[in-house]
Amino acid sequence: MKKILIAYVALLSWSCVKNEELTPVTQTTPPAVVSGTQESLGTFSNGVHPTSGTVKLVADKTDAKKKYLSFENFKTDSGPDLYVYLAEDKNAKGFTSVMKLDKTGTFVLDVPANADLSKQKYVLIWCQQFTVLFGSAKLE
Repeated sequence: MKKILIAYVALLSWSCVKNEELTPVTQTTPPAVVSGTQESLGTFSNGVHPTSGTVKLVADKTDAKKKYLSFENFKTDSGPDLYVYLAEDKNAKGFTSVMKLDKTGTFVLDVPANADLSKQKYVLIWCQQFTVLFGSAKLE
């Protein structure tokens, strides 16, 4: 049984191997985000791959219903099918897909209108193909 568990963990660690490079960017944030209101902040921690940086949830200055995720100094490994999720926990419970992840560094993403930010407090970097958590940040 122990050998099976070790083999399973090893498989998860190697299943999302590099095959699609993420583009490093430094994006100037839109004026609405710069002058918006920071509602919460999270620091990324590792899942099965090294993941680091911070993410802020920011409300637009002119339209409080419009929200952004502002990533700063974000880094993670490349993977075949990485997505940014907003979720209720680190297991992707009640998740909303924000977008397919194609970059690292400093950038801004729109929060989908159907996201429930009262419940979805986790920003996940999730490999859909292998159902693997690369890293996460809890918005507090």
